[in-house]
Amino acid sequence: MARAKRASAHLELSFPSAKIADAIYGSLKPEEILPEAAKCRTKITKRKNVLCLEVEAEDTAALRAALNSFLRWASVARDMVEMGRD
Repeated sequence: MARAKRASAHLELSFPSAKIADAIYGSLKPEEILPEAAKCRTKITKRKNVLCLEVEAEDTAALRAALNSFLRWASVARDMVEMGRD
């Protein structure tokens, strides 16, 4: 059976302010540290109000799973920040 090709993605998430991006960055950064056995590696960086997410995975299924998780976590973190502003 042929070995699956590695897959990677680079996403940039823009937020209304650097303060909101900071809060979400702080929420997601701990998730960047994954066990050695993980099927993917992630790197999260921030520039002003933009979060950059780079994911490298063993295959497209692992990439999709990692992206879905990080995007869901980012969405929840954004919702929490917005609730705190109300």
